[in-house]
Amino acid sequence: MGHACSKVVSTTHLTSVDHGSLVPQGIYTTDNDYDINIVRHLIRKGQLAPFYTGLNEPCSDYKKLSYETECPICFLYYPSRMNRTRCCDKSICTECFLQLRRSSSSPLVPAVCPFCVQPDLGVLYIPPEWSKHYMAFKKRRRDLFNSTEEKNPRRKWRLDRDDPDVVLVDTIRPRWEEMLEERRSSAVGTTRRRRVQLNNGERSSRSGRRSSSSYNLERYSSQESTHTIYDTFANVDLEDILVMEAIRLSLVTANASANAGNDPPTSATSNNTTTTTTTTNNI
Repeated sequence: MGHACSKVVSTTHLTSVDHGSLVPQGIYTTDNDYDINIVRHLIRKGQLAPFYTGLNEPCSDYKKLSYETECPICFLYYPSRMNRTRCCDKSICTECFLQLRRSSSSPLVPAVCPFCVQPDLGVLYIPPEWSKHYMAFKKRRRDLFNSTEEKNPRRKWRLDRDDPDVVLVDTIRPRWEEMLEERRSSAVGTTRRRRVQLNNGERSSRSGRRSSSSYNLERYSSQESTHTIYDTFANVDLEDILVMEAIRLSLVTANASANAGNDPPTSATSNNTTTTTTTTNNI
């Protein structure tokens, strides 16, 4: 039994940092794309707040800690020392921070802060006074402390994305550079194909141009460059694409009706010709 108890204590010690945990508390159940080993390494180094069990209401004494800071994303209360955004100094819990990332559809665009919409989202964690990381951090970063209010230090300016104590959303996703390279290669190939297809369309249009803009719209829509058109509108909302398609179909229908109205009535012409011939013969 003594061996079992010591094993439990040892396991708790390995997974506990600053009265928090190295394991997410289950706020989000979706698949995670971050590297949990990097996250745990940052927590052990004191560069990222540990995982805490959030409370629905503030509490001044919960597990020897004061839970008085609300995360503005999950609306749960956590210990006073939380991660703070490098740009606007807003509190954010670790689990919510891990959910923020570059868009999978636009990986070339850096992740933005959900509070001030500044690019290159990153956080800074200032350890609490009783943490073993506090003195080393304070000695290293005196510029982040206010001498008149050391219990609740506030930054006086925005931290740079390359600050050594800032953790970016890209830091916990080591494959983000590979994803960027894949998307760049894909974009180059798409641009090359679009250019070739557009050049082919220009050559074919030189052989027989017409002045009617509606006819050009019909002809353009009937070419074999449908995929190129949709690639061009890749960043346009689906609703806008549907509206443009409805307008195109309306123009096609209107042109078809106009052409049908301008055609000479075959039966009437034939009857008139027969009548004229008969009258001539009678005369």
